[in-house]
Amino acid sequence: MKKRLLSLLLPAAFAVSSAHAAVFSSFGGEHDAVESGSEILFGAGAFSGMFDFTLSTDSLVTFTGGSTLPFLGFGLFDATDSLVSGTIFSPTTYENSFTSVSLGAGSYYYAPVFPSSGPNFSAYSFESYVTAVPEPETYALFLAGIGMLGYAAQRRMRGES
Repeated sequence: MKKRLLSLLLPAAFAVSSAHAAVFSSFGGEHDAVESGSEILFGAGAFSGMFDFTLSTDSLVTFTGGSTLPFLGFGLFDATDSLVSGTIFSPTTYENSFTSVSLGAGSYYYAPVFPSSGPNFSAYSFESYVTAVPEPETYALFLAGIGMLGYAAQRRMRGES
């Protein structure tokens, strides 16, 4: 049993050790409420991670991340490869910096922008959050409800006077 397990794990270990980079992603298809991605360079070379997703409705997208490099430009692109929003990741940005942008329904992706390469064991990781943008009708109902509460409060005050 141990020999069989070893015979399966050994080729996998060699494949990983000879790999240039590893990309870890929860992206793919419709963006969930929270998605995450990261890339690690095992040898000096270029970052190649692209994290694709789609939005079925207008949404507010917020992302944050960090990098082992002193700075790493990171961007959010639309289907025409146009930069929609970007930020700089560093070892201290993960907890301290959030970038938000309103997006319409469609296809988008995240990717590192610059530098395009890094030394051995360079890495970055990020998280992306999506919340639906309320429809105008939702705001109208909210304001109507606040107006009704105000009217009811005004009637009570008149009745108590």
